[in-house]
Amino acid sequence: MRATFTQDQSDIAKTVEAIAATAAGETRACLSAPWQPPSIDAVLLTDFSVLGVPERAGGVGSSLVDLMVAVETLGRALVPTSFAAHATAVQLMVDSGADLTAALDGSARWTYAVDEPGLAGWPTSGSPRKTLVPCVATADAVVAADGNGVRLVLPQEVRARASFDASRPMSDVRVPAGESLPLGRGLQRATLVAAAEMCGVAQGAIALAGSYARTRQQFGRVIGSFQGVAFQLAEAVAQAKAAWDLTVHAAWAVENGKPEAEMQVHAAKASAGRAAVFAAERCIQVHGGMGITMEADPHLFLRRAMVLDAGLGSAAWHRRRVGALRIAAYR
Repeated sequence: MRATFTQDQSDIAKTVEAIAATAAGETRACLSAPWQPPSIDAVLLTDFSVLGVPERAGGVGSSLVDLMVAVETLGRALVPTSFAAHATAVQLMVDSGADLTAALDGSARWTYAVDEPGLAGWPTSGSPRKTLVPCVATADAVVAADGNGVRLVLPQEVRARASFDASRPMSDVRVPAGESLPLGRGLQRATLVAAAEMCGVAQGAIALAGSYARTRQQFGRVIGSFQGVAFQLAEAVAQAKAAWDLTVHAAWAVENGKPEAEMQVHAAKASAGRAAVFAAERCIQVHGGMGITMEADPHLFLRRAMVLDAGLGSAAWHRRRVGALRIAAYR
């Protein structure tokens, strides 16, 4: 794979960053008002839903890494968009052979239903109950995946949950029975969307902490000059960089059908979750007493990191899968 991003991928990041900047402050607003899709969703769903969708599935040949770049940028900005949920649902359907036109041109808004109550990892039981379904209230349809395959359905018995992250509403739903389509590598592709967003959350938390450390002074010096602060941020940077490298490589491996793809996906999700939570916690620590207040922003990153880490398989489950696959490879 390429060791650097292409010019197109750099342009995607810059464009998405500019779009996300117009939604600054909307995540905090969700703490005091019900979540609503931000105005930027119309542009994101219309112009960027084709990212990561191959031509065989109705896309324009965009690579999965293109989508990783866009989602990472949105995670970094911490906007309350439903685009990541929509993109995850689209990736679940990429290998199904279904017509994705409505989702790709932005005329239909999808979300995904993968996690099942009581299960820590990818679905296997085929239960009609799904949990941690994001942004379902504004979705036109739900892409549900289980051990039998994937299907596009209208959710039933929607029950809103008290989401730890008010800017990412979660619900429990019941998905009706129906004919399942082939899942292929859909779960792997979908999991990487969550990993990429968590990589962005980690980078956003680091940027916030770094900005504060460069301006806050104690004992006549900026606190960033103290080893106790600098070392924490350095560790957060190292974890975030490793997680992002794993995520990008996993996206390339999945798209190119590499034998190590599944292991790389599990490693990326586990590493990204750990990096995002660690970076958000360090951001709170660097802010000191102010960091644990509602008025400061560090807790917003921690909320998003923990919600994303819980979905599409817990970090502990993904780590166990990496271990199991490594053992199986040696045998």
